[in-house]
Formats: sequence, structure tokens, C-alpha cells
Amino acid sequence: MLIPFGTMKRLFSSILCLMGLAFIVSCSDDDKDYPSLVNDFLVASTDANGKITTVKLDKGATYDIAAQGISTNAPDTLLRCIASYTLDGNKMTMYNISHIFSENPVPAHSLLVAEDGTQLMDTLPRDPMKVVSLWKDGGYINMQLGMLTTGKGSHAYAFCEDSVGYYSLVHLRPQEDAESYTQKVYMSMPIPDSVGQVTFSVYTYDGIFTRTF
Repeated sequence: MLIPFGTMKRLFSSILCLMGLAFIVSCSDDDKDYPSLVNDFLVASTDANGKITTVKLDKGATYDIAAQGISTNAPDTLLRCIASYTLDGNKMTMYNISHIFSENPVPAHSLLVAEDGTQLMDTLPRDPMKVVSLWKDGGYINMQLGMLTTGKGSHAYAFCEDSVGYYSLVHLRPQEDAESYTQKVYMSMPIPDSVGQVTFSVYTYDGIFTRTF
């Protein structure tokens, strides 16, 4: 049997909590060379009021963006985000930043459904996704996926630790959502400090996609 959706919602976090967006820079000097817009993953730090104070890029550089006044509903925390920004020397100008799904992997045994005392691996929801790209950087396994949807209901996700060093995406599609158009979905799994080589799998429409880093 599958875990009831009400229970699943307590076990899994739904994707994409939009935070703040659109800082537009107007320019009057057409001859000036302006920094290129960068789209990337990063970690944002918030203060007691939920305002983003600094962001850290996966390559290690940290930038103070407190003056840009980007607010969230998550005080005193670190948020894994995807952002659009420009860099001009030590100055970062943020144009768009969105919180993405980035929960720690959960051991498989805590997600399995027990039936007559037997744990059933095949009861984990593995609704397929399209893999656009999958890479390791900044202590994370990062991914851009394609989700077929009509925009109805909330999809639920978890990162499953199948065994040491082996991880996979768990995905539950709501019954009311049909497969119509493809929506981009970004996720980022923190890699446990104790793990060296990492293998990650995603169930797709063409079978299981697996990559080892």
C-alpha cells in the first residue's frame, strides 16, 4: 500500500517557496559595459526579521546584500536558493532569488511502508521526472528537472538514502494533476560530510537515470 497523501505531506516538503524578486536597474549610459547576468545556486543567510543579509556562492565567495532589502518568512536560517544576479567587483546586485527544495537525505527505512512487519521498498512513490542536468558543487548534488503538470495540487519530494553513498529522489504526484506541460524544477541535496563518492538516481520516463560523482 502507498502512504496516504495526508501522511506524505508530513514526510515530504513541497517544492519552490518564492521569496523576493525583481530588482531592476535602469541605465542611462548606453556605451557602458555592464556585468553579465548570472543564474546560479547559492546559500542565503537571514537575520532575525527574515531579511537576507549575505549570500554565499558554491565556489566560496560571500557577498553582503543586506542593503537590497530582500525579505523572507524564514528568520535566522540558511536557505538554499537559485538566483539571478550581477557582480561588479565586490558588489552583487540581486535580480531574483527563490528558495528551492533542499532537505537532508532520509534513510530509506524511515520512508518504507510496513505491511505485516515487512518493509516494502517498492511502496516508495517514484513518479517520473525529466532530468535536464545533474551536477555536484558546493557540497550539494544539484539538479534541474522537468515536471509534467497542469499546475494542480502540490507535488511532494524527499531525498532518500538507499544505502551509504547511494541516494535517490522520491516524488509523489497529486492525483488531480495531469501531465500536460513541462515545468522547470530545481533541487539541491546536501551531501553528508561522512560520504565520499556519491551516486544519485532519478526515476524518469525512460527508466532510472543514475550518475556517480
